[in-house]
Amino acid sequence: MGKTTIISEIGKNFLYTEQELSVEENLVRAKELVRLAKESGADVVKFQIHVFRDERHKRSEARYEWIKRNERATPLETFWKPLRTFCDELGLSFLVTPMSKGAAIKINPLVREFKVGSADILDFELLDYLISTRKPIIMSSGMSSRAQLQRAIAHLIGKGMRFSIVHCVSLYPAPIEKLNLNTIDYLKTKYPYAPIGFSDHSLSTLAPALAVAKGATLIEKHFTLDRGAFGPDHRCSLLPAEF
Repeated sequence: MGKTTIISEIGKNFLYTEQELSVEENLVRAKELVRLAKESGADVVKFQIHVFRDERHKRSEARYEWIKRNERATPLETFWKPLRTFCDELGLSFLVTPMSKGAAIKINPLVREFKVGSADILDFELLDYLISTRKPIIMSSGMSSRAQLQRAIAHLIGKGMRFSIVHCVSLYPAPIEKLNLNTIDYLKTKYPYAPIGFSDHSLSTLAPALAVAKGATLIEKHFTLDRGAFGPDHRCSLLPAEF
């Protein structure tokens, strides 16, 4: 059995206060999370990038201010570029989920592969841009039906793309009894040509081990310094010692 790749999903967890901080303060927090992820055994750190002008057409209005705040917090030159350099210095792979085509265009020069969030697997404008880069794609299944996942994967196959699939349950945090790790068996049988992983939103440290026992070659877990911090993903994240 080959080595399992461990992804620390930092996501937007460098945002942790209700009041907005400066870009410099956000970068300091992001670097601290990256450093601790490295010390905790991660192979990859993953973030999310937003461009509001794209997302206003496909997200609910309730999310608009949060998306705008994320974009303001992360300019390319003063946030993403120095953060990528810091990851390189630590020997960590730098992975980003672009939340739209515009976001993918923005971050493309800094990444070697992409992850597509499960809510966007049928965003063919985004997919076609990612395909044009010829960089590998990680597809998340959490908010998709089997038919939707199959449609997206057929599109990638038709374009000759390399990709992997991660089983995911989109509850935050996800109760362990809802994880349905047998889905990994289904995905391995249905797509024997693709690496299969598990993106885990539970607080369990046992579930990822069971997923690996079932053949998952990639594990992703959210990562934070404080589960009580402001923001949507802290509560489903592991602390460094847990990670």
